[in-house]
Amino acid sequence: MKIAFKTFGCKANSVDTDNLFLEARRRGYELVNEDQWADAYVINSCTVTSHADRDARFQVNKYKRQNPKALIGVIGCYAQVAKEELLALRDIDFVLGTANKLSILDHITETGLGKKVERDQVRATTGFLPETFRGSRYARASIKIQDGCNFSCSFCIIPQARGRSRSLAPELILKQIDDAYEQGFEEVILTGIHMAHYGWDLNTSLWDLLKQVFAKPKGPRVRISTLDPFEFPDELLNWIGTEKRLCPHFHIALQSGSDEILKRMRRIYTAQEFVDVTRKINERNADTFIGVDVIVGFPGETDEKFEETVRVLENSSWSKLHVFSFSLRAGTKAETLDGHVHPSVIAKRSLFLREMSNRRYQQFLSSQIGKQRDVILERPSDKLEGVWLGHTENYIPTYSRIENGITKQVIHTKVYRTEGERVWAH
Repeated sequence: MKIAFKTFGCKANSVDTDNLFLEARRRGYELVNEDQWADAYVINSCTVTSHADRDARFQVNKYKRQNPKALIGVIGCYAQVAKEELLALRDIDFVLGTANKLSILDHITETGLGKKVERDQVRATTGFLPETFRGSRYARASIKIQDGCNFSCSFCIIPQARGRSRSLAPELILKQIDDAYEQGFEEVILTGIHMAHYGWDLNTSLWDLLKQVFAKPKGPRVRISTLDPFEFPDELLNWIGTEKRLCPHFHIALQSGSDEILKRMRRIYTAQEFVDVTRKINERNADTFIGVDVIVGFPGETDEKFEETVRVLENSSWSKLHVFSFSLRAGTKAETLDGHVHPSVIAKRSLFLREMSNRRYQQFLSSQIGKQRDVILERPSDKLEGVWLGHTENYIPTYSRIENGITKQVIHTKVYRTEGERVWAH
């Protein structure tokens, strides 16, 4: 039986899909690309915006055209918050929410039909936090240490989809990191829905976990996912300049440079905190890559409020922006706010920030020329013979011309030029 997987949304979703992929392989399924004919297709959905919901429905239609007789399952966040909407679509055979998404393979058989729905116990279950490391399809190993969120941002429906924050026991995480390293993975990505919430339910913290990780004499380099501006304690800032196994790469959720808009978003920090923390990171290691999330066009964002965001970005240290055009999400507090921004204005502002991001990113890439970097080889280039694609420890995409390269191999290189959004290193 041929099966294909499609992932939408966050890195935590990618980890779940990776586990499903590996389990399907273990059970003897033939894994195929999502664009190929398959007996069954599984969509691991996101629901952070209405556009994400639409993308999942579009994918269902695409798969049904590829194989009208295929079984199609939708799992994850969209399935959790919009069960009835998905059940009304005749082309969907299985709907499994966040608590039970990993059981989808139990419901897909050669003859299995009929819709099954699981959406209870989201706030209590930890069943979708894998307790063992099964491997990875990729050059870097991702370990999901936390799920859920305790905040209630006015634009976000994820707490309704995933429940409150839940953490994996530290000893299980440390064992997974050790297992990944023994399997040849030189980098581990620690991921979750709200990373800094790790340990709130276990009387520990992300920083205590990292202390244990770095206390071991050997191990892979460690990359952590998104943090808010106030979630950089002194311990973490000090590690930036001293701990070689901590990747100098951070993703920070700014969302807006206007304090008034941040309050309407129910964010619990100020724009100045963002400016301050990026400066502190840059002071400790100017080569640190800092990615930043910004939402454009949130209700109440006047021209003046948008200019506040622009000024904050001009006066802070960062490497690249991830610009999100605000779209109304039903069921969120933002749905009831006044001051909605016209889509044409949102598009114009988004373009401005993306152009700003492109200029800053090119400056960052140029600043790396002549510097030594450790690159993990990920895969051979499809277009350039003898060239491998990879990433540096500070998350710069690279081209490296190398003979007899091996996926997961770390090579010590020197950056010598830029090309588009990558650098060349040898």
